Amino acid sequence: MAKMSMEEELTSLRQEVERLKKESVSEASVEVEEDSALDALVDGAYDFEGELESKAHEVLERMKLDYENMSPATAVAIFSAGALFGRLFLTK
Repeated sequence: MAKMSMEEELTSLRQEVERLKKESVSEASVEVEEDSALDALVDGAYDFEGELESKAHEVLERMKLDYENMSPATAVAIFSAGALFGRLFLTK
């Protein structure tokens, strides 16, 4: 009787090992899929950061060019309008 129970135990242990092997293979594939999704998100964030930085440089260059080409009379008018509105908003 003891020999039969050992054979049964060995059989059940073999089945458990097979089940665990299959489970570990499926878990590994899920982890790879999750890692690739995270990698895609990180790459997208880096691309967005690069695009944002290039757009900011373009805007700053355009502002610098506009400032350099502005006439002094326009600059004085913009400054005085800003001072006037600032004064109006602070008094109320």
